[in-house]
Order: sequence, then structure tokens, then C-alpha cells
Amino acid sequence: MKSIKKVLAIVLTICVVSGGVFVTPLSVSAAETVEVQINQDNESLDFPENDLVEEQLDKQGAISEEQNIEDNQEQSKQSEITDNSQEDTCQTSESETENNQEAGINENSQEMTDEESEQETETVLGADPSAENSWRYSNGSLIPQPSLYSSTYPYAWEKVNGKFMNSKGEVIPGAVKKGIDVSEHNGEIDWQKVKNDGIDFVIIRCGFGQDIKSQDDDYWEYNVSECERLGIPYGVYLYSYADTLQKAESEAQHVLRLLNGHTPSYPIYYDLEDNITYALSDSMKTQVAKTFCNQISANGYQVGVYSNLDWWTNYLTDPIFDSWSRWMAQWNDTCTYKGEYDVWQCSSTGKVDGISNNVDLNFWIDFDGETSDMGDGEITTGNNNGELTVENCLVAYDTHVQTYGWQKEVKDGAVSGTTGEAKRLEGIRIKLGNGIDGGIQYRTHVQTYGWLDYVADGAISGTTGEAKRLEAIKIQLTGEASEKYDVYYSVHAQTFGWLDWAKNGEPAGTAGYGKRLEGIKILLVPKGELAPGATQNAYVEKGITVQYRTHVQTYGWQNYVSDGTVSGTTGQAKRLEGIQISLGNQNCSGSIEYSVHVQTYGWQGYVSNGSVAGTTGQAKRLEAIKIRLTGELSEKYDIYYRVHSQTYGWQGWAKNGEAAGTAGYAKRLEGIQIQLVSKGGAAPGSTANCYYEK
Repeated sequence: MKSIKKVLAIVLTICVVSGGVFVTPLSVSAAETVEVQINQDNESLDFPENDLVEEQLDKQGAISEEQNIEDNQEQSKQSEITDNSQEDTCQTSESETENNQEAGINENSQEMTDEESEQETETVLGADPSAENSWRYSNGSLIPQPSLYSSTYPYAWEKVNGKFMNSKGEVIPGAVKKGIDVSEHNGEIDWQKVKNDGIDFVIIRCGFGQDIKSQDDDYWEYNVSECERLGIPYGVYLYSYADTLQKAESEAQHVLRLLNGHTPSYPIYYDLEDNITYALSDSMKTQVAKTFCNQISANGYQVGVYSNLDWWTNYLTDPIFDSWSRWMAQWNDTCTYKGEYDVWQCSSTGKVDGISNNVDLNFWIDFDGETSDMGDGEITTGNNNGELTVENCLVAYDTHVQTYGWQKEVKDGAVSGTTGEAKRLEGIRIKLGNGIDGGIQYRTHVQTYGWLDYVADGAISGTTGEAKRLEAIKIQLTGEASEKYDVYYSVHAQTFGWLDWAKNGEPAGTAGYGKRLEGIKILLVPKGELAPGATQNAYVEKGITVQYRTHVQTYGWQNYVSDGTVSGTTGQAKRLEGIQISLGNQNCSGSIEYSVHVQTYGWQGYVSNGSVAGTTGQAKRLEAIKIRLTGELSEKYDIYYRVHSQTYGWQGWAKNGEAAGTAGYAKRLEGIQIQLVSKGGAAPGSTANCYYEK
């Protein structure tokens, strides 16, 4: 498939008369540039923007509008042109005209202008470069690198006595699995030989750039099907060219399309290395990554980012990157990065049986049960499978720390975890000392999962191996211990630092902020005696929030926003097609419900709590919306919302089930803001003209 640009200057009417062909030009008022895709396999023509061509024919080629519609339909059948854009095509314009007629709307006042019609036409994304250029590629070819295999140590990058060794014969700290990453550059791979050569996992390139089929990796389907057939665990990566958020969104859709029917057990990685991305500001690099990663994680996949030591140290430094798996490329005997990382790509010149050329070598890093000299000091870890030692103490505890794994147990108020290293706590075990009758129970609030059930007496609360942060904890004593002691605990939380002491089942940490716990202190105090410190601010909870996202013409689903932030667009003539609304940090019973007025279909029934209202893939505009609260929520809060409508712009704020938008005018919604206000509180702005109905 290749693209050419063709200027449409005339439309040809071909008549066959007595065996001859006569060509008659029809005048076109303005030449329109149309991108034509030529399918080399079947020599047929496919017009991705044939809706624009048909619209021009509709306006120029016939006497009456009714005859135009019939002619266009007949022409569409004869040319067998498929409308791939599903935007405001000629067919949509016809259905809108029918809707307007049914609604009794004057035709002349309702038709879109030529300019509006052109804006409504979906823009076809241009193809990305086919040749990579970065710190590792030059015009699509790998830049030659020296081999990291040693002539003096024959077991480089192999496992010796249960430990992976580097090219100097040194143990690789934290390395627990050996893997490779592959793409079409590696050609056809004999995966059975790869598996037999001791490869534990694979990260497969699915493609590059935006969601264009010609940009799928040529060997994606073969590689993923072979890994699944042979039971080789795999992750996925996509090489990025994104320099806009729209392109990042399309790149996420590219991955999601190719993941359909597959279930990777390792993360989906965003490969940030190309010079196109390098030219962006650091802030824009972060926003591009956030757009992609949020879209992938919203669809239930683990997500991560790949780049090299220079980028991770100097450009990809925003704390948001700590939320995702980090794949660190540093072709060296050791990885010198001081922060967290899950995968180390140590070489681009690896040798693996079953692959005819060089291949990237990687190690999965997890410091469980090992001693690591990473960072400024030595971190001793262990005890991840053993019992807590509880002699000569009232309480003992240990934590599972990001990168380092299980730390050595501490006792009676000592710090477990880290401070100043931006490392999340992922799991914890707690046990009472010998000689204390009764027990100790604890539960943790875990990223994604929320509050877990209570566990007791040395059991693990939290997760390991899932890269999930602890955000809060509750601890309480049972039996005789609860009669003799109060249990106090204080946590070190991201951004907030050390919080005050909580006790006896109270929450400690944060809620609603997405902040990791980094350290904890636990102490038993004789019943009723003074606390070991201040107790006022042990737990910081963000108030209830309303979260929402919209499905926008051309762009698809947008990222979630909250509390009055605009979702959708303004000034781009893009219709809203669907919406999802939910509540965060809900502190009372009840639901949020919403109903939308959809082109052709009218008012739909109410849906609630994150369900989709509206349509996707049908090119139908939202025209109005109603939102309401139920239960205790409706007694404590008012829900306000306003919309940006075609022609009218921002309208007034509606609330509590009132309609916002228009009816009978065939005007699209383009943007929306939603906000919770305490019951009876002031509206966020003017409430005039929130709804127009003809």
C-alpha cells in the first residue's frame, strides 16, 4: 500500500455510445486535495476521505438535492468505495437531513456550511517514517556496537550456580530472569530453539507509530503466536514517533488493536527514543507518555516505558514515570542508574540459538532475597519466605520495597522501608513478640485494588511482583493484647513525608492522591499511655471527585479528567459521541446516573457509574445530557454540568437532572465540564441558557 496526492479538478461522466467512450467534464468550484490509497494487491482504489468527494458531487453535480442523493448512492455502488472514516460522511449528512425534516426544522437553516462540513470530515493520519533514527538507529539500521562478550570469561550473560553473570564474571545484582526483545529486524525466528537456549521471557515489537495497518511489525503475528504456542511468557512494545497527543493516542490504539485476542504476561512498553520525540520539551515528552500509558492501563494492561540511561537521567524525570514499569537500556557490564527499573537491556549484540543475527539481551530485575550495592549504601534483603523473628520485642515487621524486595525485619518503632529514594512499599508482614497473648490484624490499601481484607500474625498484606504501591494501612490488636496495649503506627508517604501516628485500626497514609507509602514505624504502647508523637494528621483523604471522559470524533476516547476540567474539544468542530462518568473517593452511598440525547435515537435511558452513554463507531453526535445523583449522595451534593455546543458555545450550568445542550437544532456537543458542589452551595457559574429546545 502506498500513498499519492491527486488534485481533483474535474469529475468525469463516462458514456458508452456505439462502442466509443466520450468524456464530459463537470465543473467543480474549487479543487480539493484528496489522499488516494492504492492497493497494489488488487489494483483497486480506496479513498479514505471519499465522504468529501461525495459531498462535493452532492453540491455540484445535479439539479435537485433529492436527485443528488440518489446519484451519490448509485455512484457509491458503482465505484464500490468503502467509507472508512465513519465521520460526518455524505450518508451521515443525509441521515441528519432526514432527522431535521422529521423534527420540522427548516432545511435552509440547518444545513452545515461548506467550512463546517470540511471541519467535520475526519483527518486521515499521515504515515510515520519507516526508518528509525535515534541513539541506536541510523535510517533504520542499528548503529554498530562493540560486543559485550568477553574472550576471557566464557559464561557472559549466562546463569552460573543459580546466578546470572555479566561479561566480567560478576553477579548481576537482582537479575532473576533472562530475556530478549525482537522485531522484524530479527527475521524469522526458530522459537523452539530460543526456548531451549534458556530464554525466560520475550518482549515483542507489535509495530511502530500510529494506528495504520502498514505500520504493524511484519513478524508480529508470527512471533506472538509462536510464543503462545510454546508457552514463552511475553510482553509487547511499540516504537513511538509521537510528537502530539493525538499521535500518542493513535499509537495506543495501534497497540490495543494488535493485542486483541492476546494476553501478554509482561507489560506493554512505550519505546521512547526516536529523534522526533527527542526534539520535544521534557514536559511534552511526559504528556505524550502519559497519554499512551493511561490509555493502555485503562484497558487492563500493565504498562511501562523504554528508554536509555541518558533519557531516564536527564529528560524522563517527572514523578509520573514512577507509576509505570521502567525498562532501562544501558549497554554496559553493569547498570549504573540510581533509580528503580524492572528490566535492564544490557546489550544489542546478544547471541541466542534460533536467531540468525544479533539480538537485544535483557534481564528482569528483582532484588528479593539478595544483597544489592545499588544506591549510596548497601541494602540487605531477605526473609521473604521465612518466619519473622520475634524474640526480645513487642512487635516485629518487614516490608517489600520496590526494586529491593523484602527488607530485613525491624522491631518496636524502627523504620522499615526507605525515605528519600522514591521507592514504594508493596507488601508488609507484622507479628507480635513472643510472650504476648492475642494477635495482630492489618489491611492495606493497594493501588488499583483498594482496601484488601484483613490478614493476621505474619501473613503478607499487599502484593509482590505486581508493581503496586501501598497507599494506606490499618492495624489493630485482638484478644488479650488489645486489652493491654494500644498499637501505634506512622507512615512516610510520597509528597507528604512522615505523617502523624494512627492507632488501633485507624487509617494511616493517604486516599485519593495516588501517593505511595515509602516507610513505616509500628509501636506497642501500654493501654492508655501517651502516644509516641502527634496524632492529628495520620491520614490525608482527598474529597469525593467526579471523573469523566468522552469519545470524540476522530480522536476516540480521551483520558479521564475530573472536577470541572474540560473533556472534549472547543474550536475544532468535533462532536462528542459517548461519555463515561464515575465518582472517586466516594464517602457515602448512592450513584451517579446520566442520560444523553443522541442524533437519530433521541433520549436514551439512564446508565450509571462509569457505563458508556451514547455510541461509538456510529458517527452519531451527542446533542444534550442529563446527570443526577441518587441515595445519600443526592442529599449531600449537587451535581453541576455545562456543555459546549455547536454554534452556541459554552452554555449555562445545569444541575441535578436538568437538560444541558439543545434539542431540535441538530447541534453537536463538543465539550463538557462536570463538578460536584456541597448541597445548596453556589453554582460554578451562570445557570442561564443551559438548554435550548425548538
